[in-house]
Amino acid sequence: MRHLDLSFNQLQLLPDEISSLYFLQVLNCSCNKLQALPEGIASLECLAVLKANGNALTSIPSSIGQCKALKQLILSENILTSLPQEISGCTRLELLLLQNNDLCRLPLSLASMSDNLREMDVSNNNHQLATNIPIETHRDVNSIMWILALQQEKRHCIDNLKKDSSKTQHDIVVYEGELLEAEQRIATLEEKKKSVQYDLESVKYFLIAREHKRNMQSWMEEKWKEIKRACTSKLQVDSL
Repeated sequence: MRHLDLSFNQLQLLPDEISSLYFLQVLNCSCNKLQALPEGIASLECLAVLKANGNALTSIPSSIGQCKALKQLILSENILTSLPQEISGCTRLELLLLQNNDLCRLPLSLASMSDNLREMDVSNNNHQLATNIPIETHRDVNSIMWILALQQEKRHCIDNLKKDSSKTQHDIVVYEGELLEAEQRIATLEEKKKSVQYDLESVKYFLIAREHKRNMQSWMEEKWKEIKRACTSKLQVDSL
């Protein structure tokens, strides 16, 4: 099967078995009551056209990025609030219709699809979308791609600044730790210095005391010798 048209029914879901339709090229499930698309849609490697407009989709599966052959993606008239970043994996996408949803922003990864994307419509979405993409450009694919590219570059710069800031904060913590450790070492060295100074003073007093002792001993020895000589002389005189 290459073409499957399920439009204008009351379908609330698509069965997972749809993923077995490997050769399916066109899937039209528009104007139903679908709230989600099956993750198995990633298995439809030949899918070139997906029409899911007029449903109740709030999101689409991230696996949509694996549909490498997809050229037309029609998701208008749903209640989509976001698109997955993985949509940029649809590298052959030429038509993307997203009007009449509740999108607040577009994935910045869409900027990488500017070479192939030829038509795009994001009109009548959440008012927040207009803060990033002016209403006047909501049907101008080139302007949208240019704005997304600028936002992506800005985001890249912000991410780099955050990384640099995080690294700086980490370095500050490391340096503060090293400074604290250095201060502790200085405090320890100061204590050792005081101890050494105390020991030096003790040694100094010991050396001075020892020198005094030696001088006293020398003086006493000299006095003792003088006394002995005086006594010897007196004995000699008396014996005469």
